[in-house]
Amino acid sequence: MINVKSLLAVVLLVLGLLPAQRLYAAKPDRIPGQILVKFIEGTSEDEINRQVRGVGGNRIGNLEALDVEVISVPEQAADRILTALSHNPKVEFAEPDFIAEASDPDPYYASFQWGFNNTGQTVNGVTGIIDADIDAPEAWSAVSGGVRVAVLDTGVAQSHADLSSKLAANRDFTGSSTGFNDIYGHGTHVAGIISAVSGNGQGVAGGCPNCTIMNGKVLNDSGSGAYSWIANGINWATDNGAKVINLSLGGSSRSFTLESAVNRAWNNGVIVAAAAGNSANQSKTYPAAYANAIAVAATDNRDAKAYFSSYGAKWVDVAAPGAYIFSTWNDSDSSSNPQPVCDVSGCYKFASGTSMATPVVSAVAGLVWASPYGSSTNSVRNRIESRSDPVTGTGSYWKWGRVNAFRSVSP
Repeated sequence: MINVKSLLAVVLLVLGLLPAQRLYAAKPDRIPGQILVKFIEGTSEDEINRQVRGVGGNRIGNLEALDVEVISVPEQAADRILTALSHNPKVEFAEPDFIAEASDPDPYYASFQWGFNNTGQTVNGVTGIIDADIDAPEAWSAVSGGVRVAVLDTGVAQSHADLSSKLAANRDFTGSSTGFNDIYGHGTHVAGIISAVSGNGQGVAGGCPNCTIMNGKVLNDSGSGAYSWIANGINWATDNGAKVINLSLGGSSRSFTLESAVNRAWNNGVIVAAAAGNSANQSKTYPAAYANAIAVAATDNRDAKAYFSSYGAKWVDVAAPGAYIFSTWNDSDSSSNPQPVCDVSGCYKFASGTSMATPVVSAVAGLVWASPYGSSTNSVRNRIESRSDPVTGTGSYWKWGRVNAFRSVSP
């Protein structure tokens, strides 16, 4: 169980060091003056306190499911303290608290959703290739059930007509004054791709129409978040019934804490899908590059690798539609073009990124869990990967192919 009071203390301390906007404005790779430490099994509370005080630190939080301490230290001495703790025989690991970023970017708008059903329609001036899609309508005919999918992101718009009935749980891990609501828009877009209401004659349809959403806000209102927030969100989702965790976010630094949370989710029967990133090169993004996460690249409406997508078959597992994806949005304004369009059900927007491809995979995972082939994490992952379509780039840009929902749930 997550220690909410401890987590709140962590967040308040961090925000007390610098205003949130200033903290992330320069895009640092870590939370200043904050580290994550795991002591060896059997270390007593008194000994942990003694060790922490000995390096001039304070215990301000605990990721209980992982036995990882969140410790504040003098900012200018953080590197020296990390080195000392890393050589301490009572410490399993010590690392910075790194920062992750949102991986930027029947229904009335069905023709816009080329990733689910590509009829060759023109989107953003580009005419698509027929069937360069995941065969979603065919999969919907084959599978009627759904599961809980955790969207760990910037929150989800609570009042959106295409999402409000799908929200099964809400939790804020950032200490935001706006709570678990979405100010940034990213999380709302992701949630709609997974499970926007279908069959209501409005808006868009989600890839897993009968899945429900667990909204875990792990990125702040500027789209950034500490690895400790994300790890806490993963533990919460794992412990509260999620069968899929969507992580449309990433950082460039590897973390034992974050990897431990991903591994714990996998070992407890949860599929983790994570964005490969938008660097247009082969540099790894975490948590996508961890073995127990499905790393997702993005394709366009002609089944080619999206120009922005990170890639590399040695670590990226699959691809999914992620260029110019139309989904739910939090309000009528956006910091990036194109601007949202709004109707009686809410606002919608085109966005691009591996952030948009990842929820397509999460939706497919939800469908597989609800099918006769969803017996274990291994079986679900195998279905997603081995039943993908071997489009151009398979074997070089990604290992398996572009996902195909219908093939994943078919005999």
